[in-house]
Amino acid sequence: MASPLLLALPALLLLQAQPTFYGAWEDGRDAERRGQFREALAAYQRAAALRPKPAARVVIYGNNLLQGYYPYTRIARCCLELGQPEAAQGALAQAEHLGEPAAERQALAARMKVTQPRELPAPVPPATVPAPSAGAPMPPTAMPPTPPQALVPATLPGPASLPAPPPPPPLAASGAAAHPRAQEPRTPPAALAPTGAAPAPPLPTAPPQPASVARLAPWGLAALMLVIAAAFSLGRRRRRHEQETPREPERIGPYRLERLLGRGGFASTYLAHREGGRGPVALKLLHAFRQEDPEFLGRFRQEARLGALLDHPHIVRLLDQGPQEDTPWLVMEYVEGTRLDVLLKDQGRLPLPLVADLARQLASAMAYAHGKGVIHRDLKPANVMIMGDQAKVMDFGIARIMDAETLTTTYAFLGTPRYAAPELQLRTQVGPAADRYSFGIMLFEMITGAAPFQGDTPFAIMDQHRQAELPDLAALRPETPEALVDLVRGLTLKDPARRPGDDEVLAVLAGL
Repeated sequence: MASPLLLALPALLLLQAQPTFYGAWEDGRDAERRGQFREALAAYQRAAALRPKPAARVVIYGNNLLQGYYPYTRIARCCLELGQPEAAQGALAQAEHLGEPAAERQALAARMKVTQPRELPAPVPPATVPAPSAGAPMPPTAMPPTPPQALVPATLPGPASLPAPPPPPPLAASGAAAHPRAQEPRTPPAALAPTGAAPAPPLPTAPPQPASVARLAPWGLAALMLVIAAAFSLGRRRRRHEQETPREPERIGPYRLERLLGRGGFASTYLAHREGGRGPVALKLLHAFRQEDPEFLGRFRQEARLGALLDHPHIVRLLDQGPQEDTPWLVMEYVEGTRLDVLLKDQGRLPLPLVADLARQLASAMAYAHGKGVIHRDLKPANVMIMGDQAKVMDFGIARIMDAETLTTTYAFLGTPRYAAPELQLRTQVGPAADRYSFGIMLFEMITGAAPFQGDTPFAIMDQHRQAELPDLAALRPETPEALVDLVRGLTLKDPARRPGDDEVLAVLAGL
């Protein structure tokens, strides 16, 4: 008889994979709400790769359920927004095959029909009426209509009173030219008018339509239909964007907002001033759709509590934790400078003395936060501000207390793929070693000018973090001190237990 542990192993593996799949699903929904359909498509594809089977309800953690997991319909919608109708059609076929709801699929299919041009039948050339032979009667269909003025009166004059017929035109040809009645408007002779009546004026006739106009008429109609469909689609998208885009607030609590500094997955950050305050501050406001999520409300307020614990010269300080109810926000010190990722993009690799100096400051801030029980979980160059030769670590917004049980582990993968430790993809709880791995990847980029692992998709980069060996740093920049090369190699080991601790990192950097 199998042991209970073996019987429970599949369920444990499923629970371990669920947070990563759900994190990708939520990333896709967030990106789609912001109109970032390319990022949403990548996230939905990752969710579908981790959990290919759609379902009306999916157990995520504990007794919590995800309602309506239909990834292929979402993929089709993103492909349609990106102008990829063939990919959208394939995703809709997969959605139909796996039994995703028909209503949304049919709506997307209808949109595809509207946006795609219809095939029009080829224009039919105008029929050519052959000229009758001499003496043959003209068919009734070829006879031009007889004007009312040309009707013969009740009393016809005798033959002697009829004028002689006009001579034929000098260049008479076969076909339509041999019958002036079929080519020119018919004017009744004056002799056929009643006695004593003035000759009837000729009827106005429209000029004949060229054959080229008749051919172009269907294509002009098709072009007009395409223009109308495009205008309708653009107007509908603009109205939807206006409905989904919230108006920027002007005041939050005692703070006056001046301009938007940045927008992330959790919150928007504004440059603000407090009434009676001395200088500008950075106010972080949770997105409106996040305010309805108890998970993120708890995380956001925990960020405020964690920030109050951190007071270090190389960590951005939290000035105001904001309200514990109503609309959540918090205020941090406003730091003017250049982000480390921008500096690396502009300059490439940095001078080795500057690398060592910045590394000591970042390692000091990291060790201090870890000593307070706080893990950053998303340490990267974009979260480091450089002011001259000083560095400050920003955004502990996805940090959590080590071994905290106050928040669920729904959003397991919350890092940036290029710098994320391998264990972030597999575990719901990580330790300070995850920050040290990200720190090692940052050091590699500062020394060489490029991150060690590159890829066309986030999934390809994450696979390299788990499996690929770190490129030879000494070969890429031979003048790098050996102690620094060994430190980077140790910090980026796949096994978190083998990475050096904060004290060892500080000791190595102090000797450079």
